[in-house]
Amino acid sequence: MVILLFIFYFIGGCFLMSRSRFAKASGLGTRNILFLFTIKIAAGCFLGFINYFLFQNQTDYDAYNAAGIEEYNMLFSDPHRFFTDIFKSNYAEYGEFFGSSRSYWNDLRTNIIFKILGLLNVFSRGNYYINSLFFNTFCFIGHLALYRVFISEYPTKKIECIIGCFLLPSLLYFSSGIQKDLIVFTALSVFCYALYFSLKTFFSTKRIFYLITSFLIILFIRNFIAVLLLPCALAWAISYKFKIKASIAFVSLLIIGLAATTLLHFYIPKLDPLKVVVAKQEAFLSLGNATTLYHNDTLQPTIQKFVASAPKALRHSFLSPYPGEFNNMYINLFAVELSVYAILFLIMLIIPAKNTSSREFIFFGLAFTFLVFLFSGYITTAAGSLIRYRSIYLPFLITPVLCSINWQKLIRAKKAGIITYHN
Repeated sequence: MVILLFIFYFIGGCFLMSRSRFAKASGLGTRNILFLFTIKIAAGCFLGFINYFLFQNQTDYDAYNAAGIEEYNMLFSDPHRFFTDIFKSNYAEYGEFFGSSRSYWNDLRTNIIFKILGLLNVFSRGNYYINSLFFNTFCFIGHLALYRVFISEYPTKKIECIIGCFLLPSLLYFSSGIQKDLIVFTALSVFCYALYFSLKTFFSTKRIFYLITSFLIILFIRNFIAVLLLPCALAWAISYKFKIKASIAFVSLLIIGLAATTLLHFYIPKLDPLKVVVAKQEAFLSLGNATTLYHNDTLQPTIQKFVASAPKALRHSFLSPYPGEFNNMYINLFAVELSVYAILFLIMLIIPAKNTSSREFIFFGLAFTFLVFLFSGYITTAAGSLIRYRSIYLPFLITPVLCSINWQKLIRAKKAGIITYHN
């Protein structure tokens, strides 16, 4: 029965994608859309298999699905509580919005997903794979939205944009699980799509709705990402509208951000962002030792400590794990992926293609990803978690790299090398 339901919903998803005007506007063609959609659904199922056989259902994915079943039972046993308890705090107070413990706002990001799962279980009967299909159908819209932005930037780089927006291994894998990453990636992609085309043409009512809704989703699911996103988006918009060099706009953003952090740290301690970062690292450490633990220094809410810890945080975020760093085959697979990206970056420097893209969006992606990686490197002390956290931001780094390589010249050079070798 469950298998038949899965097939039925999958066919329904394919039908929706083939009929969707948003999907058709991507220019991918129905066959490619359905092919990529199938890969996305298959990735969600594969993640479920890995969760079951490798981790014995001891991950957050299974915990989320189990919590969704509890919400489903509550929906029928106590519907009033189901629809109202999400507005109530489990603590004496609601706590700080950016708090990492004993905070209603911190719990809200998972409670929202639990409620969604509770409603979806009406149709899925609590089956993980069907719920995964529902979530990934929603997430596929995010891939399409991001692709539409990048293909507008690089109109002659269709294959590169498809790989960068749909098929990066860690992105495909971690954005296919029932977790916060899937929702944040989708909302972030829709936000970029709405802002990009609003700046290029005009701010329609529909696009403004997409902007506000997607930003609010990010704010309530991962509030610190929203804090990093807003100034980057503002710098992007200012750079584009006022024809300011993107490099100047984003360097100015960094200087203003550092100045604001310093002022808050010294003069408004209650709003000190350094304390928020320290609290998040402490919350992560409280989860217990992981098998892929980094030997990070414990942060202190001082500017000197943050400056001293920045190189290690960036090294972990951008370069780790490297092959053999951990005695863990699961982690080493992602280390190989990261090594491939490093090679691609070097090829881009050696054999660059002519860059015809607008620099504002590319600078936005680089600046935003840099800040997210820095923040993640500060608070995340385990390689496995860091790989998952950064996976959904990789398209902003890797897609421009793929599109900036002169592949034709590379292929000609390779052929010439082969001919020389045989001669």
